[in-house]
Amino acid sequence: MHYQVRIAGEGENWLRLELVSVPLSMGNAIRRLIINEVPTMAVEEALVIENTSILTNEVLTHRISLIPFVTDLDNYVLPEECDCGSNLGCDRCSVRFSLRCAATNEVLTVYSSDLVRESGSEVVRPTSGEFQIVKLAPGQNVELELYVRLGKGKKHAKWQPGIATLYEEDGRRVLYVESFGQLPPRRLLLEAVKIFEENVTELENSLEKVIGSGGGEG
Repeated sequence: MHYQVRIAGEGENWLRLELVSVPLSMGNAIRRLIINEVPTMAVEEALVIENTSILTNEVLTHRISLIPFVTDLDNYVLPEECDCGSNLGCDRCSVRFSLRCAATNEVLTVYSSDLVRESGSEVVRPTSGEFQIVKLAPGQNVELELYVRLGKGKKHAKWQPGIATLYEEDGRRVLYVESFGQLPPRRLLLEAVKIFEENVTELENSLEKVIGSGGGEG
């Protein structure tokens, strides 16, 4: 079968794709893969060196972990695919950031723009510098080491790359994709399709081994 798709609308962080002759089941599979399987980057490990802010260590690190990062899929691998064996990762699976802020004579608001990359790809950075992390009163300070790694939305929502919805409009089947900024919507679609193809190939190989060898349970 020859599948036809066309772009029905596009913006900086969104894409509307018309699925002309694509089965509903396939469109829904792509939608689910975008949300759950396309990897993006977020803070996976946060080491608190000092924290005298009003926030507990747990709340502070949780807020930081929810900051979305522009993702470099071409130069990094998922932690489970890396052979470094380190909990904090290596230069193939981790980008290290630091946060060091202190308030002196007046209240200081700490933003995602205050995160400093210590090692790793220059592509990787918070999607916005305006995410508020904590307010420090005079005399308070925070110091942390942060390890940004790839992960999938099925593991935690902080790695979800965006939203994807499939709906009918005027007799047309439309897949709407909106990115949270980690990856462009076009890249989200292409990565989802690649994962779909890999899954189908893996299933096909497994079936060939079982059916071709006459194996399986009777």
